[in-house]
Amino acid sequence: MQLLTDQNFNKNFIYSAILSITELMPMSQSNGLISFLRHYGPIPAGDNMYDELIQTEIERHGIDPAIHINPAKLREVQENFGVLEPRNIILTGTAGDGKTFHCRQIWDAFGGDPEHWNTGKKIVSLTLPVSGKALTIVKDLSELTLEEKNRLLINLASSVAGKSTVNVYLIAANDGQLLASWRDWSDIQGEDEYRIFKIVEEMLVEERTNDDALNLNLYNLSRLDASEHYQELVEQVAEHPQWSQCDGCNLLNSDGSTTCPIRINRERLRNGSNGSVFRKRLGELMKLARANRMHIPIRDLLLLCVNILLGDRQGRQILLTCQTAKNRAEKEDYRLTNPYANVFGMNLPERQRQQYQVFNILEAFGIGRETDNKFDNLLIYGSYSDSKLYKDLVSKDNYYGASAYEPYLRDYLEGDRENIDEFMRALSRQRQRLFFSLPTESVLNPWRLTVYQASGQFLEFIDGLENGGDVSRTTELLVRGLNRTFCGMMIDDGTKLYLASSGGDGRGRIASLLNYDLPTIKHRRDPYLNFSIGADKATPCMQIVDPAAEDDGIVDSLTLQLTHFEYLLRVACGSLPASFSRQCNEDFLDFKLRLIKRLDDLIGEEPSSDEVSLQALTVDEHGRVHPDNIRIRVGS
Repeated sequence: MQLLTDQNFNKNFIYSAILSITELMPMSQSNGLISFLRHYGPIPAGDNMYDELIQTEIERHGIDPAIHINPAKLREVQENFGVLEPRNIILTGTAGDGKTFHCRQIWDAFGGDPEHWNTGKKIVSLTLPVSGKALTIVKDLSELTLEEKNRLLINLASSVAGKSTVNVYLIAANDGQLLASWRDWSDIQGEDEYRIFKIVEEMLVEERTNDDALNLNLYNLSRLDASEHYQELVEQVAEHPQWSQCDGCNLLNSDGSTTCPIRINRERLRNGSNGSVFRKRLGELMKLARANRMHIPIRDLLLLCVNILLGDRQGRQILLTCQTAKNRAEKEDYRLTNPYANVFGMNLPERQRQQYQVFNILEAFGIGRETDNKFDNLLIYGSYSDSKLYKDLVSKDNYYGASAYEPYLRDYLEGDRENIDEFMRALSRQRQRLFFSLPTESVLNPWRLTVYQASGQFLEFIDGLENGGDVSRTTELLVRGLNRTFCGMMIDDGTKLYLASSGGDGRGRIASLLNYDLPTIKHRRDPYLNFSIGADKATPCMQIVDPAAEDDGIVDSLTLQLTHFEYLLRVACGSLPASFSRQCNEDFLDFKLRLIKRLDDLIGEEPSSDEVSLQALTVDEHGRVHPDNIRIRVGS
């Protein structure tokens, strides 16, 4: 937990005072839930960084129930410290993953004084009732001075090694800080201390919870599924009972309709009878981000939810209050409160937007910047061609559709084109809106508006692998992409994997000397290529399986991140292997060379002393592979 400096305290005090004054100003209606949610948004005061301040605001605004995610490892951690022989626990992860929240819950669960916790001490201790051991809780390792860290590590190493039987530890630490501090300390200690550090490092790298050699459990909270947590957070925020405080507001009609931008944005996130496409696409983006090894902390998920509801693109305000929402409604200035642009933090100045991980991750999908002829023709000429699709997808959105876009379109097509930059921004916002609002059964593919155009197929592939669906079409495309990458030729075969080299180190642009060809269906005797769902349930895994081997028989494997998947499908559809991503190309070539070596060790034949047998690959005009046997006699 970060300590409040005098500067932070003054800034937060002034900010809270301003909010209090604002809330007392006369207006048609004020909802305390809105004032509270602002503290979770991207506000300059940074209240969302401090657990103590949030607890204070919950009490101040009477928020019941509180908005929170059920701590991922709380039950396991609590059970551990409730037994006779508890283990030490380290919670790692990035800022905002809930490490300090876990620590506070454990403090409360075992009788710690809440007032003592809130005094700002970096290290607190209590006696565990069952074991009688002293539990030391470190709220945030990065907050300790070098001297404090070294003193702590001496005692922690002793407890982890089983030398100390009276103390046990619960420590919240950033991964990098933990390893750096422990490495620096162990370097000047003995061999035993350094050995302990190396085991902890291996546990982090290999994502193992425990090791037989240490009395330690290591939980990485960054391995959580953001898509599931986001849906849970949206549900808590959008369906919170205190939305009833809006009753009586003159912007809310008796039939439930409203002109309030906050309530309009809320309705677009609510599931309703048919579900929310907006919410569904957001969840899919979270899954794709996880599949591309991009982690979104829980704190950022809540910040995103609040910014969608309250984001305001007018001056320095950035978040709506009840009063400013009333002003936007009276002027019908909904272009400033666009929730689809708020997803990407477009209501924030660029420098401030870049400070938040969630906006950087979502911006990386390029939604709004990526162009597509079908979408752009619809948006630019649809209103002039009396297009039914335009009416359904653009004109019917009374707040963020035609009314917010067509004035800029008319100036672009009919006027002096004085505001082309503004038109391009308006066009970008319409692409974003369409991505988040296109019906699932639409003739237009929303993923064409992203950098990763195969994202929809990626999600279907993951679902098929996990639930036993038919994935043969996608598998064939992936194998075709692999063959073109491995061989450098326009091979159309997607039913067999060809491992070929160029006679040198195997990295030649054209690899035509066949080493192995592997089937893509399960074989009883020979190695084959298999696709399965990864251990994280978020990514597909490509495996070479030897059915004759013991255990699982996996010769080698490669996890296909979203970028890898996109690369293979683009290559399968005609792109050059190195044109989309040189890094992906290198990853697959590395995998091919490693795999050839392992298969050589496993099933390779001993070379003849008087003859060398080779198979040369050629590809005909139809993309079919033809192996030609070549025998070279070696002279004595």
